[in-house]
Amino acid sequence: MADAGIAVGTSDQILPQQGTFLKNRQVVQIHRARPLQVMADGKIFSLLTSAAKPAAWLDQAGIVLSPGDLLLSAGVPVDPEAPSAMQAVQVRRQHTLVLNQDGVTTTLHTSAFNVGIALWEAGIRLHSADLVTPTIDAVPQDGMSITLQRARLVHVKVAGLDIPVISAAKTVGAVIAEAGLAIQGSDYSIPSDGEPIPQDGSIRLVRVRDEIVVHESPLPFKKTYQPVDDLEIDNQKIVQAGAPGMEATRERVRYEDGVETTRQIERKWVAVAPQDQVTGYGTMVVRHTLDTPDGPITYWRALKMYATSYHPSETGGNITASGLEMRKGLAGIDPRYIPYFTRMYVPGYGEAIAADTGGGIYPRLIDLAYLDEDYVPWHQYVTVYFLWPPPANIVYLYP
Repeated sequence: MADAGIAVGTSDQILPQQGTFLKNRQVVQIHRARPLQVMADGKIFSLLTSAAKPAAWLDQAGIVLSPGDLLLSAGVPVDPEAPSAMQAVQVRRQHTLVLNQDGVTTTLHTSAFNVGIALWEAGIRLHSADLVTPTIDAVPQDGMSITLQRARLVHVKVAGLDIPVISAAKTVGAVIAEAGLAIQGSDYSIPSDGEPIPQDGSIRLVRVRDEIVVHESPLPFKKTYQPVDDLEIDNQKIVQAGAPGMEATRERVRYEDGVETTRQIERKWVAVAPQDQVTGYGTMVVRHTLDTPDGPITYWRALKMYATSYHPSETGGNITASGLEMRKGLAGIDPRYIPYFTRMYVPGYGEAIAADTGGGIYPRLIDLAYLDEDYVPWHQYVTVYFLWPPPANIVYLYP
């Protein structure tokens, strides 16, 4: 080789070996060493070798292939014992993974690039909605624990719609989110959003809407009375006209899926205050005269009253409430408004003195007394004149 001027590197391979005696027409082969890289166990080994088989490269780098390990070139598995002109190889170690699927634990041995391929190689087919933890893109590590949560069909019912969702989510709220829905405001779900998916796979999302309604209702005005000095007794006039007010009520009405469920009064207030009606009643006493079949009379009040009559045998006694003995010329009245011994004139009857009362007597009723022998039945309206002078205490506002 030296005589021929051929340089041989220390890593080149010469066949037959140097030092071998040559024969006539001997064929000498030179295998030049070439650079290549071996990646294994997170390290890169740079080699200069004339070996043709990857197995020799691994021996030179001190790398041992264990059963299940893969030797790859450009991501493609290669045979360590097959001669190759490749410039780089990679050792992918086999890992032991623990798979938990629906409560069942399985051990996997794989040299796959990621979790997804490892599952595929194990014959485990995934649905796009299945939940794998860690993700299918995760790089396997020895002893790694993998959880596979299978997706299932869940029905989310909302606003009359039935939305099917294939989901591996663990909670109701997560499934609702996967359905493209959201729990907003007072919305709620059955079961609640934090609970697990029910066995029947049925979820109801209730849409809640609150509406504020304001109602207005009239407020009646009050009627009050006040004396008027320059108005004759038993006459009235409006001093101040009454005006109704307005009461406002605010209600919160709740609708669930468009159906009213509750109605609650939140506030009431007087929007417009009513104005009382003030009626003035006369207190001026005026002296009047009147010619009657019984002669002229002087009176200070004239009231229309309903007149009835009674006699001793009807009442079972002949002594009046004032102590006078019953006779014609006495009358039963309401003493709260007509004092006893008030003198009155009743057309068709004559003068009557207030002397009696009874359970059926009311303010505008006068019961005319008779003896049994001169009894005359009365059942009619008549004007009763109150004879002068007026009493010290006058009931001005007569019912």
